[in-house]
Amino acid sequence: MINFLIARIIQIPITLVIILCITFFLIHAAPGDPVASLAGDFVTKEYRDLIIKHYELDKPLTIQALIYFKNIFTGDFGTSYYFKDSVLNVIGSRIIPTLLLVIPSIVISSFLGIYLGFLSARSSTVLSRISIPVTSIIVTSIPTFWLGYLLIIFFSIKLNIFPIQGITNPRHSLEGLYYYVDIIFHLFLPLLTMIISQLAQVILLLRQKLIYEISLPYFRTALSKGLSYRKAIINHSLQNAILPVITVAGNRFSFLITGSILTETVFAWPGLGRLMIQAIEVRDYPLVLGILFILSVIVMVLNLLTDLVYTLIDPRITFKSDG
Repeated sequence: MINFLIARIIQIPITLVIILCITFFLIHAAPGDPVASLAGDFVTKEYRDLIIKHYELDKPLTIQALIYFKNIFTGDFGTSYYFKDSVLNVIGSRIIPTLLLVIPSIVISSFLGIYLGFLSARSSTVLSRISIPVTSIIVTSIPTFWLGYLLIIFFSIKLNIFPIQGITNPRHSLEGLYYYVDIIFHLFLPLLTMIISQLAQVILLLRQKLIYEISLPYFRTALSKGLSYRKAIINHSLQNAILPVITVAGNRFSFLITGSILTETVFAWPGLGRLMIQAIEVRDYPLVLGILFILSVIVMVLNLLTDLVYTLIDPRITFKSDG
């Protein structure tokens, strides 16, 4: 286990360097002019040259890359072209709203998906066995942005219960408990969108794995020893069936952090996903690279934690540094 951890930790900085090298040159090769985004198309040549020199865009791309990586090793991710602030400060102000969406959606969808998958697998009625997976397949085929708009039409426009966008109401200066209640009201629809969009995957995965575990000889042995059908599933089969759900949960966490762009855009939620769109639109190179760096670190750390959780749930699983 120790050798495995050391090998994985060593891989993280190497992988980050490779990712940053590739993305640095790809971003700079993409069409678009950051100076035009900053100053407009009709800026004077003198002012344009001043901006280029200030951000060192006049230097060869390889020199810019070396300067950027040198600064990163000292903890300096540069200054955002658009926000005129440190990249880390800009990202820090947006990461909490994203986590408010991602973490509860993972937890709620996992527990609810496990429960519904459990009901579908053990149900004795044909209706329950068919309705839950069929509904899950239908729901998972709905695009995330379309689901968000449907929820807005129903809950915000028709019923006028929840706000359409933002994290707080800008027309009111709320404080204390009222401020947090306002955030919860604004959070409800984007959170519901992310829960529904990933719920079906958990249901179908657990149901399929649980049905397989129930068909194995050890389950019939547990029944022959006097255990009820429900207790045999909970005490024996569910522990094995939940392992792939944990893997998917780790992957979903990584995907949701990077894939929350659609949800945050639909609901104008001020998170990392929406920030990435803004940075790309104005060709804010330091900010785009900074976001990609943070997201890459999160993804790799979560993958490592997922592997470690595996060993806690199933002691039969061990890791070796050589794979």
